[in-house]
Amino acid sequence: MFTLLHGGPDMIMAQEQSILKAQQQLDQAAQMICQATRDVLPIDQVERDLWQQMLDIGLSMLNGFVAGQGDGDVGPTLEHEGHALRRLDQQHKRRYVSVFGELNIVRTVYATRKDQKHQVVPLDAMLNLSDSDFGYLLQQWDQSFCVQDSYASSRQTVQQILG
Repeated sequence: MFTLLHGGPDMIMAQEQSILKAQQQLDQAAQMICQATRDVLPIDQVERDLWQQMLDIGLSMLNGFVAGQGDGDVGPTLEHEGHALRRLDQQHKRRYVSVFGELNIVRTVYATRKDQKHQVVPLDAMLNLSDSDFGYLLQQWDQSFCVQDSYASSRQTVQQILG
């Protein structure tokens, strides 16, 4: 596979910030439950609010996981299938849609020329990202609904559940 260069303090700081954000969101969820108890809110309202907060916490934690992986930089060059690929000057963003929401993954890309299709993206391989923007779990859920309904209907159902 690839030997990644560690991102150093910036990578650790980004991961810690995401985890800290998730901890703050969890504290807010606990406060919301206490307030809902005092206000005697209907359970379905509490459940809806809590569900959204859990999705937000999951997204923050997932961001922390991705930040902890670095950007996929394996050095200035990379040997791939007998070719020397160069690290492109600029990092590239990739949209990733998970069951928790959408995030942008910033990563290092290798190719023979600047304008050429990205030949090797070590972080994509390390994270085992799918070819599409959608994560495997979200695809799996989407496909399980497709068995029962049309694609458009199942997509709408998943969007409604996950916000």
